[in-house]
Amino acid sequence: MIPRIRLIAGVALIVFGFALLGWAIYAGLNPTVPFETRLAPVSPEAVKEADGFGLSADRLQQIEISAKDERRPLAIGIIARDEAGRLTPLRWRNEVTEPIFFSDVTAEDATKVLAAIRENVPQDAVVLAWWDFSRAIRLVASRAAPLDDAQARGLLTPAAWSAATAPERARWGAGAPVASTESFTRFIDALLDTDEARAADSMKKLADGKPAYVAVRISDVWRLAVAKPQKLSIAHKDFAATGVSHGLIKSAQQWLRDEKIEGGFAVEPISGATRLHYFAQKSDGDRLIARLLPFSTSLPAPPTRFSLVYQHKGWWIWRLDD
Repeated sequence: MIPRIRLIAGVALIVFGFALLGWAIYAGLNPTVPFETRLAPVSPEAVKEADGFGLSADRLQQIEISAKDERRPLAIGIIARDEAGRLTPLRWRNEVTEPIFFSDVTAEDATKVLAAIRENVPQDAVVLAWWDFSRAIRLVASRAAPLDDAQARGLLTPAAWSAATAPERARWGAGAPVASTESFTRFIDALLDTDEARAADSMKKLADGKPAYVAVRISDVWRLAVAKPQKLSIAHKDFAATGVSHGLIKSAQQWLRDEKIEGGFAVEPISGATRLHYFAQKSDGDRLIARLLPFSTSLPAPPTRFSLVYQHKGWWIWRLDD
């Protein structure tokens, strides 16, 4: 009798163990989402703020990202929907230090850059940019921006949330053609290429024979690192100062030497501080994205196949030359 009881108990323990294992697997595949995304009709104040975009109020919505244990939102923004229902962030403000999905952008700055694209890019040309900015270019600047991404790659997600961002990628990728994935991958690969001529030729093909322009932001480096972490490594350090001064740059350079970091760097003013973006590996400074942005490695070797046509804060607009 006792051996039989032991057998039953052993089987029960095995079944219980498999049940725990199954629950662990389920929890890993279906993690509890630590944040909530809320969409709401745009307020009169937000309509006024977004007036420069030239979009009707029925095309706009307000978005709020919040966490269960936080009293105030982590990020808030104004978004627009195109005819296919694709979401386009136009204004975004993070209420925490770490970006939530997108980097900060004011309506004033976005309006200014989009107006500059409309003024500097011929109507028969195309602009190659990250998928969210491509949508804004189509909606607001009325210029062809063919890139999009059904996978919504490059969302800037806090590390603690990385396992629970699938619904957000699905949300932001909704409406984009499935075929967009391949062309956007080629754009990513071109920005990561260390051979400028090869990268330029690849972008020419994406433009399909039309005059081509490339729009990039410093935050695109971080999004590339999210999309291709095995190809690019970027980090940052904040210095308690506003603006970018010669003294601050010297301090940043000294810190990099002390830490034995040889990669290229760029400085960017942020709220109440200056952020030092730096590559963990020296070779990353040779990639096209680093040469199109104000990284230290781009200064002695500016791009030869691209001509700068406009720059405002973190945005750089280049014309792709033949």
